Amino acid sequence: MSIFQILTSSIGRKILMAITGLLLSFFMAFHLFGNLFLFVGEAAFNGYVQKLHKLGFLIRIAEFFLLTFVLSHAYSGILLWWKNRKAKKNVDSYSKENTSSAARYAAFTGSFIFIFLVTHWATFWYKFNFDMQQGITYYDVVLGSEVGFANPFFSVFYIVAIALLGYHLKHGFSSAGQTLGIVGTEYEKLYNNLSIIFWFWIPLGFISIPVWFGFLVRII
Repeated sequence: MSIFQILTSSIGRKILMAITGLLLSFFMAFHLFGNLFLFVGEAAFNGYVQKLHKLGFLIRIAEFFLLTFVLSHAYSGILLWWKNRKAKKNVDSYSKENTSSAARYAAFTGSFIFIFLVTHWATFWYKFNFDMQQGITYYDVVLGSEVGFANPFFSVFYIVAIALLGYHLKHGFSSAGQTLGIVGTEYEKLYNNLSIIFWFWIPLGFISIPVWFGFLVRII
């Protein structure tokens, strides 16, 4: 069996989804690290973004792989969802006894997250790279009222999207553990404990940013 046949089989797509999902989760941890500089101050955050920009071509390569991982993860997920949907014989296949709620709504949460990513790239990423106006800093864009957290709509949208991302990752890590053969081994407990960091604590860290800068700062 060729590599192409393996990757296009159901198990191959599950393995691809598991690997790309884990890689995207590690990127998410790195992205949170950078975003937390917002709490340190304007100079710290602007300095961090400027250092990334100085990496130039390396960042473009990283962005290419990131986009590739997102698209391959989404494409594999859609194919598996469609195949599983066609295989269902009756409504009982969707019952709570057979699957968790996170698994049943994985297609919805994944779709919402994809819309969020497209919006995120079309606003923050685009402005950072192609539409920085004179006298406006990266810090100003993120916390501004146009597409930043001073805009209640974007803050709420961000919070909902990240909350759904955490919910999506809860199922994703469970599924990846089964696909990669971790479940049932001596590493299962460690894997489950580490997964909590990715589906709960890291999303909570992201949510803390719009909650603080979008709402609490105004109240305090």
